[in-house]
Amino acid sequence: MMKKNLFTAFVFGLLALCLTISTANAGSGKWEKIVAAKKLVVGNCPEYPPFSFRNTDSKVEGFDSDFARALGKAMGLEVVMKDTAWEGLVAGMKKGDHDIVISCMSPEEATQASKSVSMSKPYLRLSEIIVTRTGVKDIGSKEDLAGKVIGVQANCTSEVAVDSLKDMGIVASDIRRYNRNPEALIDLKNGRTDAVVVGFAYAATKVKGNKDLKIVNDPVRSVEIVVVMDHGDDTLVRQINQAIDKIKENGAFDAVSQKWLSL
Repeated sequence: MMKKNLFTAFVFGLLALCLTISTANAGSGKWEKIVAAKKLVVGNCPEYPPFSFRNTDSKVEGFDSDFARALGKAMGLEVVMKDTAWEGLVAGMKKGDHDIVISCMSPEEATQASKSVSMSKPYLRLSEIIVTRTGVKDIGSKEDLAGKVIGVQANCTSEVAVDSLKDMGIVASDIRRYNRNPEALIDLKNGRTDAVVVGFAYAATKVKGNKDLKIVNDPVRSVEIVVVMDHGDDTLVRQINQAIDKIKENGAFDAVSQKWLSL
């Protein structure tokens, strides 16, 4: 009986060890494949200037792609940007269409798409701000949004910011949710909404040189921006975090920020 019990304990111990090894290998498998290919495929939605957009030659450019290439250089990898619809960024990554997501995405947006994701350390902090028409005189702060009609893009940090207004005691008369920011801004220009809440950098590109719109200098909410990876890719997370540290130390990150986010 004792030998049988010892044998059973040995078998269970061996199974536990195999499971531990298997789990450890699963966490590093993605990084090993990336290293073998010498290529990092990055999911990105080019609809949000200055972070990512198509220029007049239909080529994708912006902060995201330059940031991704800086990370790739720090890791000794070629970077391939993969144009992906915003709604499919996380699902595509989990399916294997791309290795990571760099698309000005916050932790809230990532976990809204899937609870089973991993994230890098934050590399940027952005404010969600108010845009209104130049002629509007009664919106000078977020408190002034009480009783107003607010436009916002759905399924993004701007929507989270707008929905958080009620927690501050600021209740809008209506919140209109759009598929994309340009649709919200069109309705704002045409007087169908009183204000739109968007990310500051995006707002700056749209307001600059536009006499019809202005930015209200009172952030509704601030969010952190991260690189998104699949759950369990622990080695990849460490490599990305080390690369973020490296480009912040060597000045590459500041150069990308100065190029795209300096106003």
